[in-house]
Amino acid sequence: MVDSKKLYLAPMDGVTDRAFRELCKLHGADFVYNEFVSADSIIRNVEKSLKKIEFSDCERPIGIQIFGNNSDTIAKAAQIVESRYNPDEININCCCPMRNITDKGCGAALLKDINCLVNIIENVIKATKTPITVKTRLGWDEKNIIIEELVIKLQNIGVKKIIIHCRTRSQMFTGFPRYEYLSQLKSNNNINIEIIGNGNVVDLESYKNMLNTGVNGVMIGRGAIGNPWIFSNLKNLKIEKIDSYRLIETVEEHIRLSLKYTNEKYTILTMKKHYSGYFKNLPYFKNFKIKLMMSNKIGDVIKILKEIRSEYKDK
Repeated sequence: MVDSKKLYLAPMDGVTDRAFRELCKLHGADFVYNEFVSADSIIRNVEKSLKKIEFSDCERPIGIQIFGNNSDTIAKAAQIVESRYNPDEININCCCPMRNITDKGCGAALLKDINCLVNIIENVIKATKTPITVKTRLGWDEKNIIIEELVIKLQNIGVKKIIIHCRTRSQMFTGFPRYEYLSQLKSNNNINIEIIGNGNVVDLESYKNMLNTGVNGVMIGRGAIGNPWIFSNLKNLKIEKIDSYRLIETVEEHIRLSLKYTNEKYTILTMKKHYSGYFKNLPYFKNFKIKLMMSNKIGDVIKILKEIRSEYKDK
């Protein structure tokens, strides 16, 4: 038997907006993160980016994740986030593997120069009072796995928590995550920093495998898309079957929350990222999915959801 640990909602661009964070909180997430935001856009006061940082007190504790490649820029952005929003922590992204981020020297590209990365983080720590945490990968590729050295260096400069996606940048989101590196870190007597494990935790088996490494907490990313119940399920160590009525009720709540914070156009677009996750276990759902994906008005979406409720009410 394993003991459950604190569960974190991962920062996911275009996914972890206010509505989804609040929904996951309602279903048991202990700690949530915003969609990552460019340090440069924060300094330039870009409204679209600043909207991604806004949060409600019901979401606390919450971490604001920022990314960049310039020490002074990231430190200044962190100061703005601290003074304007007062989050529970500020997280520096050294993890994102996407080319549009790494080609700019940001995200996982920072792992190419560990000393530069550490200097950036140290500068942010000196510039702020808010706890600074880091999300990273094992390294840039298989030949350059630097996670142990990085963890020790970050621990020594005062980083409060390290979230580790157990893949290299070259793996992107494919292949098996390497949980054994977490076990090695937690068994190292020179390491006492809080470590949160991340990577392919999508069910009880993967959750238990992650817990067995000794991590202090577990971060859920893609496993939560269209599945906010994953947090309560993992806490209870039991997968609860969600009937069609509760399923539709949750989708409608997601839509209401989105409309509370954004407009109809945004809500329509962002919900399309969640439908496959929500309805993946409903048989013969293809025609309904096509309707939902083609809908451009909330009124039409609600009508389709009523059709789905009627179709699957006894299933």
